[in-house]
Amino acid sequence: MKVRLPNGQEIEAMDVDFETVKEDWNEYKLEDGTVLRFKTIVSSIIRTENYDPMTGDPVYHVRSTNVLRVKVPPEMKRLPAGTAGGKKSGAGRGREGEGVEVG
Repeated sequence: MKVRLPNGQEIEAMDVDFETVKEDWNEYKLEDGTVLRFKTIVSSIIRTENYDPMTGDPVYHVRSTNVLRVKVPPEMKRLPAGTAGGKKSGAGRGREGEGVEVG
């Protein structure tokens, strides 16, 4: 199949089947105490007809989605307008101090 690269060039490429062996979170603690958890989820991989001139390895293009989870220290939070006493009513909230994953 032909694929168009971001630079506009069209090249021959082929889909490569893959199996997810491990998909871990990367975790970063910021100086303000916020913890960011980041994961890349691969949806497709193609191998192009090109080869890296330095290594001779085939060139792959990966389509992926990034997932980000944020845990902010309580003193850094600002509540949205319209919340009563800092509590929102409604279902779907996690227990106190527990993050909620969206998406």
